[in-house]
Amino acid sequence: MEALANELGMVRGTLVLLDRTVDKLKIAAAHGLSAAERARGECAVGEGVTGHVVETSLPEIVPDISQDARFLNRTATRRIDAAHPIAFICVPVKVDNEVVGSSSIDRPFAIGSMLDKDLRLLQIVASIISQVLKINRLIHVEKEEILVRDEHALEELRRRYRLENLVGHSEAIERVLSMAATATKSRATILLTGETGTGKELVASVVHYNSDRSGGPFIRVNCGALPETLLESELFGHVKGTFTGAHETRKGRFELADGGTLFLDEIAEMSPMLQVKLLRVLQEKEFEPVGGTHTIHVNVRVVAATSKNLRNEIREGRFREDLFYRLNVIPIHLPPLRERRSDIPRLVDYFLEKYNQQNNKTVNKISPKVLDILVEYSWPGNVRELENCIERSVVMSPGNVLSADFLPEEISSPSLKALRRNGDSIDNEDEITRKIQDFCEEMGDPGKAREIIHRIVDESIIRKMLAQTKSQRKTAKRLSMSRMTLRKKIREYGI
Repeated sequence: MEALANELGMVRGTLVLLDRTVDKLKIAAAHGLSAAERARGECAVGEGVTGHVVETSLPEIVPDISQDARFLNRTATRRIDAAHPIAFICVPVKVDNEVVGSSSIDRPFAIGSMLDKDLRLLQIVASIISQVLKINRLIHVEKEEILVRDEHALEELRRRYRLENLVGHSEAIERVLSMAATATKSRATILLTGETGTGKELVASVVHYNSDRSGGPFIRVNCGALPETLLESELFGHVKGTFTGAHETRKGRFELADGGTLFLDEIAEMSPMLQVKLLRVLQEKEFEPVGGTHTIHVNVRVVAATSKNLRNEIREGRFREDLFYRLNVIPIHLPPLRERRSDIPRLVDYFLEKYNQQNNKTVNKISPKVLDILVEYSWPGNVRELENCIERSVVMSPGNVLSADFLPEEISSPSLKALRRNGDSIDNEDEITRKIQDFCEEMGDPGKAREIIHRIVDESIIRKMLAQTKSQRKTAKRLSMSRMTLRKKIREYGI
């Protein structure tokens, strides 16, 4: 509009667009009109010169508005003066051959050839405006689609991380569920503790997507994966030119997590200097980027996690006591899998279904013997190790039965593993194995060999351990099995 005023000596100019919600033409942009005057410039399609242009899709030139009865002067800005006539030029604005509004100018009276020239220029301007409107419409549609997709994605995440999706019914997991449910209703800092592979990140996700922050970002940072200098920049961002390689200003994870949740995994690996800076963020909700002087305020919920005993780290001087108390507002301890063995069958079913879907397999049967093996194993890698074991078994199994043949050796033969870990050996193991295999082949059932070998070796190891320890409790501990399982085997083998 300013360009038209400069080039054409335009007194006033307007861009009106059709508001389909009320079926009215409203001024979207103007030159030479106040806000109140723009608000008055409203008309229906077909009403006045502007409405006629939109209705017919034909441009109009009015050499003298005082001589045209159609002219409404809704904005009340034009003085009808015969001594100083005003010309009015109006052209339609189209998007994909659909009239969406019009563009018009008021200019001092001029001869017909000059008005025709101005009309052509205004039509060129209108075509440029139409392209802008088209792009704006496409962006709006794309933005709406993105918002819909984001909402669908958020709903999917909420379904995936429902509280009831934490698999298990043991007393230990029920305590975790109870604490997580309480945590979702607050904005307090959470400290998750437990061995590696117990599901700390899963619980952090459950807390976030069941809280009132679920619409905000969920940002993850592994504090043990980066050196101190890079971790500081990762958490708090940096200013361009602060250090070599800082080619542009970069936001940190705290700023990116504003309005949401920041999950700090392996918090015990953070250096003392960064612990001080983190303590300030937790207390004051503000920080400065690396190399920056301006303070950034954030609204972030912190969920921290560690596999270490932070009280021991405090005693050793490696972790700040005041930071520990800031983090430990809502403590949630995740028990190792060996302390919740009753949950293993349900976890096995869950992972079978998951990896059958992912690999288009139908491994949906598992024998009591294989399930016993899985329940008896100590799972030093916890749920993560169990998940990897089931995924491998599903991928490798040719049929629909999960076979012990495809379990890792350390899982399928825990007694043998324990014996070798203690530095012992089985006399003539290779020779015994060969003879058993030959015997089974002669009997026409070579598949029996593994089962027979497992039983003989298992019995031999248990007898040897009992003879050494003179204690069922010590034997069970050395063989990484429960005393109940050991007693069952003692009865089975007639020891």
